[in-house]
Amino acid sequence: MHVLIVGAGIAGLGAAWALVRGGHRVTLLEQGPIPNPRGTSVDTHRLIRRAYGLETGYMRMITHAYAAWNRLWTDLGVRLCVDTGALSMSRLTDDWVAASLKALKRDGFLVEELDAKRLAARFPLVDPQGVEVAFLSPEGGVLLAERIVAALARWLAEKGANLRAAMRVASVDADAARVTLADGQTLGADLVLVAAGAWVAALAPTVAQRVEPSRQVLAYVDLPEDLARAWAQHPSLLCAERASGFYLVPPVFAPDGTQTRLKIGDHLFSRTGDAESDPRIAGTAETRAVFEQARGWLRDLDRYQLAEGKVCFYTVDRRPGRETFQSLPLGKAAWVMSNCSGHGFKFGACLGEAFADLVAGRRSPDSLTRYVAGEVV
Repeated sequence: MHVLIVGAGIAGLGAAWALVRGGHRVTLLEQGPIPNPRGTSVDTHRLIRRAYGLETGYMRMITHAYAAWNRLWTDLGVRLCVDTGALSMSRLTDDWVAASLKALKRDGFLVEELDAKRLAARFPLVDPQGVEVAFLSPEGGVLLAERIVAALARWLAEKGANLRAAMRVASVDADAARVTLADGQTLGADLVLVAAGAWVAALAPTVAQRVEPSRQVLAYVDLPEDLARAWAQHPSLLCAERASGFYLVPPVFAPDGTQTRLKIGDHLFSRTGDAESDPRIAGTAETRAVFEQARGWLRDLDRYQLAEGKVCFYTVDRRPGRETFQSLPLGKAAWVMSNCSGHGFKFGACLGEAFADLVAGRRSPDSLTRYVAGEVV
């Protein structure tokens, strides 16, 4: 089957990889270069972790994610994930962290609970004062996102996939499996997959009713040598206080020996902005606000140098408190895949395989939609 994919982020590339492995013909269209630095997937790194609060389907799907990534590493010939484990902390006893701990224990996943004394002894970079719930999950790490996207694009090209950059899609004929480009050219296939990230709503009105854009600011931090060495041996960090909190991606060493920067982001979706028209410039004040969320959680924060802020655009579930992914049929010959929010990257390979299973007849349309939504795991 010939599948035309709109969007060369991790959702589109993951699907293309699985389809090519299955013997299908793939044409991949991207509005900018491949990789596209304006895309959400093209960032230094993304986290993979088992903790998922009440979203137990995604918690269980991490097993599938790791298995799919391992198949991808074999194809690429390099492992672009650094295992760190994941440390979660909260000053409350009834929030996302507590719910995650309960779910992990109920399903029998490995987890180590830490009281304040053990937390201080094991992880001296964090401040245990006031922490009520803390646990370490050995399953977790740093996915080297921009390297993964670039390596996938190279692999696909080598395997004969047709990667076409600077091809902006204006509309999709979901019944005829055709797309019209901004210059008026039309392209057809047997099936179209719209995986356009933060631009998805313009091409798939059905999913626009379910997701909305969200402008997110990320803070990148430079460290003195001793802290850089210490964080390179430290788990990723998730800190929560009711509706707020932040995550920290530790600096890790990539296969080429270079060390990434420490990154801090928050769990609050802005639910504003436009990926097409808004500049990718993060203001000093808003970047500082993201960085300052770590104050009181990390020791000696004044030794951390805020280097720069970056802006990326997610698509997020319109329902407050939910982070459900969307995969829906569009007409007779098209589908949409929207891995909402930054946490979608970790599932790029396994959701690509799930879509390839649909194309091959091994999965029903309803099963795919429910699986992507974390309902059937």
